[in-house]
Amino acid sequence: MPVNKKKFKVGYLTDCGLERSLNEDIFYVNEDIGLFIVADGMGGHNAGEVASSFAVTVVSAIIEEELPVAKDPVELVNQAISRANATILEKSLNNTAWNEMGTTLLVALFADHGLVIGHVGDSRAYSVGGCQIKQLTEDHTFVAEWLKEGRINKEQARTHRQRHGLTEALGVTKEVEPDISVRPWDESSGCLLLCSDGLTEMIEDEEILAIVDSSSNPQQACSNLVAAANQKGGVDNITVILVCQEKYLTGTARSTYQTGMKSP
Repeated sequence: MPVNKKKFKVGYLTDCGLERSLNEDIFYVNEDIGLFIVADGMGGHNAGEVASSFAVTVVSAIIEEELPVAKDPVELVNQAISRANATILEKSLNNTAWNEMGTTLLVALFADHGLVIGHVGDSRAYSVGGCQIKQLTEDHTFVAEWLKEGRINKEQARTHRQRHGLTEALGVTKEVEPDISVRPWDESSGCLLLCSDGLTEMIEDEEILAIVDSSSNPQQACSNLVAAANQKGGVDNITVILVCQEKYLTGTARSTYQTGMKSP
């Protein structure tokens, strides 16, 4: 499979929020091959920031190394996520300081004429643009399952005390079942937004859409999104990546790895 040569306009930002002293979110951007990653270390567990860092490091290394010769981008993303899960679990079992660490993981890879999205947990991907916003991923949470089953409504889901309970996370069990989808992506597709739940916990989809559509470039949009989440309370770390087609907005990014800590 050939390396992706699409040109993107990209913005990105991560922030501790107002109530956390440590940033457990990690993101990765490689515009040259169309690879974008967000990981959110599990709050309330040991070394969440270590788990998210391992996840991003392993997945980005595998995809970047194998993408030029890979025949199936879906299988490549699945393999990278599985390898990251095994690595985190092994590290946690061999280091008592890292026991029970885990992370969400969201991977977006532009390959050939489409977009491959793989995710575990509740970090989200959206398509945004043209006065429309659509969630492309389904949260792996108890509340999302109850909402799907009709046991609660959308308003109850936003404030439910179990809304952070994950049904699937990376590094917690020997086997992980990521959701992987392939979507068409062309010049009419607008922007792709990847974010941790520190954003979606604070502001609703309609406000996200309004902020993106009213921003002059992707970086400004990311700054405005983080500012809005903090204005609403900023109770968690906030990470956003906005990837736009040429006809949408303007941004700057090549290859970036950013976190609140150093890579393990």
